[in-house]
Amino acid sequence: MLVWPLPWLIYPKLLLVAGSAGVWLGAAWALRARAEFQLQTIGNVVEGMAVGDFSLRLRRAGVQDQLGEQINRLADALHRQRLRSEQALRLVDSVVDSIDVAICVFDPDQRLLLANPTALALLQAGRSAVLGRSAESLGLATLLSADTERLHEHVFPGAAGLWRLRRQPYQVEGQEQLLLFITDLKQVLRNEELQAWRRLLRVLSHEVNNSLGPIASLSATLRKQLSNADPAARQDLDEGLAIMQERSQHLAEFVRRYAALARLPEPRKRVFDLAELVQRLPAMLPEARLQLQFARTGALPFYGDPAQIEQLLINLLKNGVEAGGAPLQLLCEAEPLQLTVMDQGSGIANPANLFVPFYSTKAEGTGIGLVLCRQIAEAHGGVLTLAPRGDAPGCKALLRFASSQV
Repeated sequence: MLVWPLPWLIYPKLLLVAGSAGVWLGAAWALRARAEFQLQTIGNVVEGMAVGDFSLRLRRAGVQDQLGEQINRLADALHRQRLRSEQALRLVDSVVDSIDVAICVFDPDQRLLLANPTALALLQAGRSAVLGRSAESLGLATLLSADTERLHEHVFPGAAGLWRLRRQPYQVEGQEQLLLFITDLKQVLRNEELQAWRRLLRVLSHEVNNSLGPIASLSATLRKQLSNADPAARQDLDEGLAIMQERSQHLAEFVRRYAALARLPEPRKRVFDLAELVQRLPAMLPEARLQLQFARTGALPFYGDPAQIEQLLINLLKNGVEAGGAPLQLLCEAEPLQLTVMDQGSGIANPANLFVPFYSTKAEGTGIGLVLCRQIAEAHGGVLTLAPRGDAPGCKALLRFASSQV
């Protein structure tokens, strides 16, 4: 507009107008290309942050490029947050893998999403073999009840006993999932109880044995010297010394049994046929008039100490015979492995003290048979419970082992 009124020829005017227009169009195109490049770069950085890649940054074109500066700061903040989250997750994974509590995570359809090594040991399976399977197929459906926390006896493929169950729901992306914590409560309590009894044994054995030897020796010596005493005095002294000797012998036997209870050796485990061992029991205890029942025929491989398992079963049978429960029945089931000894005696007189050492309701009872039985069962990954039969008079001893014992 400024050039057109000048007294120039038409061609210089057109040339100047065309040049000016070309400069403006070129500048507009360059600005548009730069804006598209910047928008594309911002899009790539944002897309990378969305997928977790925080390595991309925007190159600032000048001190006034505040948008690029803010995006770079956002990327740095998100990168630091992700590093902290990954460190926290690694710490949680390390704790979950190291803890001796079995942890399982289930989705809304009760399919297993996660299991730590302790849970895999209970299930006796690898991670790939159990993830994605339903709680029903894993035998865990009964554990997912409505109770938030409870005690429950259960037989897993890798262990059997009393467990503390705790359910904890939580949400991930709007979907409710379930955490299941399984704690072996029985083993913790049994270990503490056993350590307490062993500490008591060391003190008791030391003090009693220091007194038994002199008492027995002195009483025997004095009885030999009674030959020269007055007949009446000799009779009184003889009776008194006889009582001293008898009681010292009883006390020595008590300490011997107590020491045997606390020194139960570690089982020497090997694979043997449990069915064959059970079939020998009627000949060992004819007074039990034992009747055997097997849920299936054939061999029953079992990994354990045959001598200790045999002693366990003999103690249970003797307990039934001493209770007047003959004839006895022994039911052997394979899946899960379970032995049930049933008698026809008077039942359980004091269930609270069944497994208290040296407590017995029998006149000649020692009070260590059931305690030994429970120790042997738990050393083989099993659990022993006693209860009234229900269907008939008498008692039922239920011996359950982990279903995977070979």
